[in-house]
Amino acid sequence: MLTDKELEKICKLAKLKIEDDKKDVFLEKLNGSFAWIDQLTKIDVSTIEVNNFSEADKTPERKDIQDISNTKEELLTNTKNKKFDMFCVPKVIE
Repeated sequence: MLTDKELEKICKLAKLKIEDDKKDVFLEKLNGSFAWIDQLTKIDVSTIEVNNFSEADKTPERKDIQDISNTKEELLTNTKNKKFDMFCVPKVIE
């Protein structure tokens, strides 16, 4: 269970500002959450079998095959700004 002093320290570390009239409500909700987490830690899960679905959910990989469908000449026909078999673009760094 958190105390008022611990809440103030947490708020200072997290750089949170909580109004004095709302601290009690905030503290009550936090302590309720911690109590719920404490209940979860007491559950015996030793008899439960672990399910590992990661193998079944794998995306099938495709073969990495190089496929060249365009030639340099075909690509350069799309521009009028070319020089030495390359695209010419405006200078962007001064």
